[in-house]
Amino acid sequence: MLFYYRGIPKFIIFVHYYRNIMNRKPILILSLIILLSQLSFGQESQKKKNNDFWQRVSIGGNLGFAFGTTTAINISPEAAIRAVDQLYLGVGFSYNYVRAKNYYWDNQNQQYLDFETSVYGGRVFARYYLRSLLDNAFGNIFAHVEYEYQYYTRPYTQDPQGTIFDPYGYPYKQGKDILEINNLYLGGGYEQPLTNRAYLDILILYNVNETYQSPYSNPVFRLGFGYRL
Repeated sequence: MLFYYRGIPKFIIFVHYYRNIMNRKPILILSLIILLSQLSFGQESQKKKNNDFWQRVSIGGNLGFAFGTTTAINISPEAAIRAVDQLYLGVGFSYNYVRAKNYYWDNQNQQYLDFETSVYGGRVFARYYLRSLLDNAFGNIFAHVEYEYQYYTRPYTQDPQGTIFDPYGYPYKQGKDILEINNLYLGGGYEQPLTNRAYLDILILYNVNETYQSPYSNPVFRLGFGYRL
C-alpha cells in the first residue's frame, strides 16, 4: 500500500531523498577530509614556528672568581635571540661581590680600612657575527655593543672635610652612599664551538663611560659559556 504526498507516492519521495544524500556523500567526505587536513596543517605550522623560535635562542653567561688582596665573585647569566641574519639581541643580569683589603686610609686613626660591597646590574646587548661574510673560522668573530646599569652601596660618603681617603685621594666620612653606574661597552670577541650547540666566547670590551667609581677598569675581559637551544 502506498501513501501519497501531493500526488507523489511517499516511497518515491524517500528514494529520491536517499539518492540525494548518497550523491552528496562523497562531497561531505571530501569536505571533512579537507577540514581535517587544514587543522593538521595548522598544528604542524604552529609547531614548526615554535621550534624555529627556540632554535634561534641561546642561553649562557659568565662566571668569574678572583682571590688575593681583592676578592671578587661574578655571576652574570644572559639570554639572546637571533633577530635577523647573524644579529643577536640579548639581555642579562649581573651580581658581583667585591672585597678589597686596605682600600681606605683612615687618617684620624692612622689605619687602613677594608672595602666590601655587592654590585647588582642588568644589561642589554647586540652582537653581530661575521658568518654571513666569512665561511670559515674567522666567521666566529663578532662585534659587540652593550649598555649596562649597575648600582652598589659604598660604606662611606664623600665629604671635603672627611678624614678617610680612597686610593684616588678623595675624602670621605662615616656614612653610606648608593652609587648608580651607567656603562657603555664597545668591542668584540671570538666564539669557540665545543659541540654543535655549546660554545665558549672570549670578549674584549672598552667602557666609554668609565669613571673611578666603575666596578671594572678598561679594558674589560670576559670569558663566557653559551648553549643554543
